[in-house]
Amino acid sequence: MTPAERFHHHADRFDRLIASVPADRWDAPSPCDGWTALDVVRHVVDTELDLLGRMEFERPAVDDLEPLDAWPLVRTAMAAALDDPACAGFAYDGYFGPTTFGATVDQFYSFDLVLHRWDIARATGLRQHEEIEPNEIVRIRTDAAGFGEAMRMPGVIGPEVPAPADATDEERLLAWLGRDPRA
Repeated sequence: MTPAERFHHHADRFDRLIASVPADRWDAPSPCDGWTALDVVRHVVDTELDLLGRMEFERPAVDDLEPLDAWPLVRTAMAAALDDPACAGFAYDGYFGPTTFGATVDQFYSFDLVLHRWDIARATGLRQHEEIEPNEIVRIRTDAAGFGEAMRMPGVIGPEVPAPADATDEERLLAWLGRDPRA
């Protein structure tokens, strides 16, 4: 998949989950320490808006919107930038060296959608939305390993938790990413 195709794929899955969450479950605590399920959506919105702003790409006016109303607008702006070859190829110095907008979305923001979809599904009891596709397990592990110890800084990924002895590949990935896969 291209970076744009991967983002669209994961954003579609994220959208399906959001549409499935009952209104009374958004305040449920998520696996992200101190965050509710709605806080996770807010985080996704905020981080994607931040990236668009740093690139000086068009940002939707969502400051006065709730996260669930802001997400579709932010998703559309991210997709438009990825679908524009000039934006997708925009080169800049990222946290880990020279990169492009498209590569950054592919290596981090698509991964973020997968992991936070799992967080929201777990928080809201919608376990049918938790599955991480096998090809993405390998990809996420490889991309996250490339972040080195910087991925463990506050606000990114928590400390690794022990994986059960009989853990699946998905459960081992989640434990490595600071989630208790069986909680």
